[in-house]
Amino acid sequence: MKAILERFGRLDDLLGMLEDATGITLVVVLALVVNLQIFSRYLFHAPFIWPEEVARLLMIWIAFVGSAAVTRRGADMAVDTFVLLMPEGLQRALAIIKDLVLAALFIFIALQGKALADAVSNMPLIATGWPTSLLAWPLVVGGVLTAIHSLIRCAGVLAGNEVSQEIKTLT
Repeated sequence: MKAILERFGRLDDLLGMLEDATGITLVVVLALVVNLQIFSRYLFHAPFIWPEEVARLLMIWIAFVGSAAVTRRGADMAVDTFVLLMPEGLQRALAIIKDLVLAALFIFIALQGKALADAVSNMPLIATGWPTSLLAWPLVVGGVLTAIHSLIRCAGVLAGNEVSQEIKTLT
């Protein structure tokens, strides 16, 4: 059991490094695209058409990749006022239930994102001509990654790890 958890931990760390690198890269590209639009509009008085569309696409990707990264760190939003007052065994049970519900929710989001991506795959974006499905794929990628992190966190709690980083820091 311990070996399996170590493998899950390594997978979690690897996915985390990829998410962090992807998120940083996307933010840098977003900054470049937005600044290019500013320079082209105000310095050259000839704005490009495509930067607004690309910036919107980048922000959507940043949000969903960021959601997975936040879940991996245990920093996802939760109202835990009453949970912290409960005995440790009940805290563990509620943490497991929360992570299973999160995993189910994000798997559902990923499936809906895939259906949306399939539905709009033949529609091009106006300015770039890229497929509109690029706006839906972040739902799939972010949903799957967030579900994986939730399940790994759930397995950790089942194996006896700390319930969460928030509880550890608040008590």
